[in-house]
Amino acid sequence: MQHRDGGAPGVEVVLLGDLNVDLHLDIPVYPGPGGDGVATRQRMGFGGSAANTAVMLSRLGVRSAMIACVGDDAWGAQAIAGLAAEGVDADLVRRCATEPTSLNVITVTPDGERTMFAYRGASAELGPEAVPADLRGARHLHISGYALLADPQRSAAIAAAQHARRAGMTVSLDVPVDPVNAVPEVLLGFLASVDVVIVGAGDARRLTAESDDERAADAIASRGPATVALTGGASGSLLRTDAGFVRAPVPEVKAVDTTGAGDSFGAGIIFGVVRGMQDPMRIAALANACGAAAVGVPGAGAGLPGIDGILAAVAGLPSDLSAGLIPVIAPR
Repeated sequence: MQHRDGGAPGVEVVLLGDLNVDLHLDIPVYPGPGGDGVATRQRMGFGGSAANTAVMLSRLGVRSAMIACVGDDAWGAQAIAGLAAEGVDADLVRRCATEPTSLNVITVTPDGERTMFAYRGASAELGPEAVPADLRGARHLHISGYALLADPQRSAAIAAAQHARRAGMTVSLDVPVDPVNAVPEVLLGFLASVDVVIVGAGDARRLTAESDDERAADAIASRGPATVALTGGASGSLLRTDAGFVRAPVPEVKAVDTTGAGDSFGAGIIFGVVRGMQDPMRIAALANACGAAAVGVPGAGAGLPGIDGILAAVAGLPSDLSAGLIPVIAPR
């Protein structure tokens, strides 16, 4: 892979979003108000929506760089070191002296469902001055929707999208639940700067006030994005492109922990974009396999599955899809 200027291989995808410390607690049952949730196991590492996507891209062989902000504390150093150890360029991660590194406490019940409690801390302090105009010469920019919640991080996301547009890069946006509820008009306005949107089906319907998945995807596409990926869990994802709609199958996996599943799904979509995959069904199936592989392991960040885990999930797809995908994601 070459830079657009023909130089040496380098960063293909730049991601802007949160880099935080995750504390995972396995609990037998989620307690009611005033109750106790006594954990049976704990794990601690780095995480964050964009950071998880960056790790899965690295697993897929896509070199990426992260634009984020952490605190000037031990947790911040731990998060940066963890991200770099996964092959993600962390040189653009800033340190903040006024806020601590974002902490995300994640409880996971035996059915694999996760519940999150987060303090965004330094993540929200990322400003536009932290965004290089050349975006490292990358081909693609990915933005986590959490960045649109408030300034100055919102301004950083807008600046990054503007730089990407001037450079002719493609841009993707992951749309989590919180921004849909808190800043829907901001999200809708930002869609004009985006080529690819990744959003849960229910969130897409709420955002567009449509009761049908396909109409919701059409409503999002009408604002600019050519590709809209709706995640739908076990029923499979719905991918809308200029060629129409496809719903790809999902490999069967035992749910261990759903943390990072949507972020991993997004990595599969981005892989399809930067690798020039033309078949929407294969792109959606790969994204489903990445998400399924993530569900089958505990935790996120460094705990996400490696290429062997992704290939195992791909092998669980119908043979016509898996046979075409394996040479693409694991070329000999």
